[in-house]
Amino acid sequence: MNMKHSLLNRIVIGKIFGFVVGGLAFFLLPVFGYAIETQFGIGLWLFYIILGVLTAFMGLMSHHPILRFPMPFWFRGAIIGFLMHLMLVLLAYEEMTAIITVLGDIVGIQSPYWILIDGTILGILMGWIETKFGGEGDLPVQ
Repeated sequence: MNMKHSLLNRIVIGKIFGFVVGGLAFFLLPVFGYAIETQFGIGLWLFYIILGVLTAFMGLMSHHPILRFPMPFWFRGAIIGFLMHLMLVLLAYEEMTAIITVLGDIVGIQSPYWILIDGTILGILMGWIETKFGGEGDLPVQ
């Protein structure tokens, strides 16, 4: 890809990845037995698109601006994925509890906070894909 516009590439990749993940959540939750409300489903879909955009913007920061330590893609992605999914659980606790109750019967988990592990892994995956195909660092702002 054109590395001169790596921020634009990262944002497009993040939006596409978030669109796919959100669409899978929207369409597959009813398949697993959770009757999703349309409003919550669209909000979840938009949540994953925003998660992709946030990981894309954080790709500009390859070093911490104040403490000056390096921040590789897996560190940035893990933090953003964890915090965004923590916000999702805190804001939609009842819905996430219902989803985990339905899906947790398969694997034996009951707490909605287990989604934080999924968010961390998803953030790392998003950061890796965006970095691989869109570049990283402050290249577009020099």
